[in-house]
Amino acid sequence: MGTNHAKTRSKKGVVYTKTDNEIVDCLFCRIVRGDSPPNALWYSDDKCSVFIPRGPAARLHLLVVPLEHIQNISTLTEEHRPLLEHMKKVAIEQLRVHSQRIGSTKFPLLLPCAPPPSHYLFNRGNLLSLSTSTDTPKDDDTSMDSSFVFCFHRPPYNSIDHLHLHAIQKPFRNLRNYIMFAPKSPWHGSLEHVLRDLPSRKSKL
Repeated sequence: MGTNHAKTRSKKGVVYTKTDNEIVDCLFCRIVRGDSPPNALWYSDDKCSVFIPRGPAARLHLLVVPLEHIQNISTLTEEHRPLLEHMKKVAIEQLRVHSQRIGSTKFPLLLPCAPPPSHYLFNRGNLLSLSTSTDTPKDDDTSMDSSFVFCFHRPPYNSIDHLHLHAIQKPFRNLRNYIMFAPKSPWHGSLEHVLRDLPSRKSKL
């Protein structure tokens, strides 16, 4: 075990080999595959998974994480546009559905890494439903709500070196959380700005 540790280095939730910088282990890769029981998945399909972060910044705060290991927004190119558009669609759908139920002040704040709700049905992608209720909220509207925030933290301010979209319903829990996701702050970029500024693959070479 000591020998393996000497050959690897850890940075922001990812373990790399020291010689060729290959990924040995990644926290979010394990979570999106469903291999991390403490981090229950709310939604999962063949492109991304959704779960609650360990430090929710608002009453409703989801992480939408691609199954493909992408380090951060600095490594994105135009080729990733279909994936980002899919993540956007999933994020909006999940926020709209859950904001009707647990985004209200009538419900208690979500705990860190909270398990998915079982008292109503909602789209879980490839995952089995947890509810036997016949109450099925369905909302095909994919428009933006003014209380929704969709953004990525920019490196070096990202906490995990695996791309993750913050899907948040305001208000924030406290001033610190508001500052962390303040509009036009240098430490994060909105989903719309990231999509607008995607570079071509050639420009990355």
